[in-house]
Amino acid sequence: MNEQFFRKALHGQEAHVDTATVFDGLDWRQAGEKATGFPHSVWELLFHVNYWQDFMLDLLNGDTPKSQNPDAESWPASPSPESEEEWDSAVAYFLKGLKEAEQEGGKDLTEQVVAGRGETRAECLQTIVLHNSYHAGQVVFARKIMGDWLPVTSGDKG
Repeated sequence: MNEQFFRKALHGQEAHVDTATVFDGLDWRQAGEKATGFPHSVWELLFHVNYWQDFMLDLLNGDTPKSQNPDAESWPASPSPESEEEWDSAVAYFLKGLKEAEQEGGKDLTEQVVAGRGETRAECLQTIVLHNSYHAGQVVFARKIMGDWLPVTSGDKG
């Protein structure tokens, strides 16, 4: 694995639609709706992905994650954002985190970054890739159920 691998993987290149685009064009009110038979709103998924991406980036930066109870804190109290500004801010935060993860991919991937746990930079990045990809698929599926997924363009796998 190398920097190019993680750059491509963080965006789903050659596997699925670009993870950075799954929230594009979604109205903030619709982001708070739950598709019929679907357990989460897109807002809940974005909040959750941001939480864990931030958690892993803290580890990569040698910081102690802020939370001591991540399972309880990684889902929002409300299924809907309070405002368009809150939605836009959360999407921007997600994209900022993706860029940070890309930068981490350019560092020594064999470096042990989690003291006492033995995890390398590559393993932490792999967790971000897998978690983001899993939930990006849920976002696309929820949007398809709601009838709000943009048509697939050439080269996308979504």
